[in-house]
Amino acid sequence: MFKTNEIYSAIILITIVFIVISAGFVVFMISYKIKQGKHLKEKKTMETEFDKQLMQSQIEVQEMTFNDLGKELHDNIGQLLSSTKMLLGVTQRSMAHVPESLNLAEETLGNAINDLRALTKALDREWLEQFDLITNLTTEIGRINASKTLNIEFHHHGKLPMEAQKQIILFRIVQEALQNAIKHAEASQVAIAIKIANSNIILTIADNGKGLGSGSFMNGLGIRNMKHRTKLLGGTIDWESTVIGATVSINLTIQDN
Repeated sequence: MFKTNEIYSAIILITIVFIVISAGFVVFMISYKIKQGKHLKEKKTMETEFDKQLMQSQIEVQEMTFNDLGKELHDNIGQLLSSTKMLLGVTQRSMAHVPESLNLAEETLGNAINDLRALTKALDREWLEQFDLITNLTTEIGRINASKTLNIEFHHHGKLPMEAQKQIILFRIVQEALQNAIKHAEASQVAIAIKIANSNIILTIADNGKGLGSGSFMNGLGIRNMKHRTKLLGGTIDWESTVIGATVSINLTIQDN
């Protein structure tokens, strides 16, 4: 009888030890999973922050370069063009009959000076700090439409609720899409639309070109830059072939600045 009690006690003790070990193992696994999840979340946050800082550095270097280039263009090339235009004017006034070709050259030079002034303004850092996508995209579209290489329609509903730096990034994405429409899709018509719905900014760029084309085009540097920049803005970007041409769709969540 005594031995039987000892056996029962041993069984109970072993059972208790097993339960304690099992409970300890479960607690350990739960703790491990929590720590692993926290680690992965921190890693993802660090990767996202690194990407943002990297793009921030790239933008700062790029805009500094643009600023220096703008000053150089304004101070040197701009002055040379203005002096040349002035000399043409002097020559015209000294002639009894001014050839039409000289008038055309003077007019063309004047247009070049105006374009250069617009370009140097677009490269100015202070101007970039107050950047407005709607205004500058409207100017860009006017310039492209004037060249007669592409006809662009632009539909929007006023200024975007985004800080200037993010609007610059979005502007670069649109510029790349327009270049693709001209160079690769060989489009003649493009429709750009920006609307705000349910705290989202939805931007679409539709063309009547050749469509998406080969896979090599979709893996090109320009497309990768568009994807990377959209990711930095916390949005999504998609391409879709349509009956005529292709459509690029960008979806961004409006965030508090």
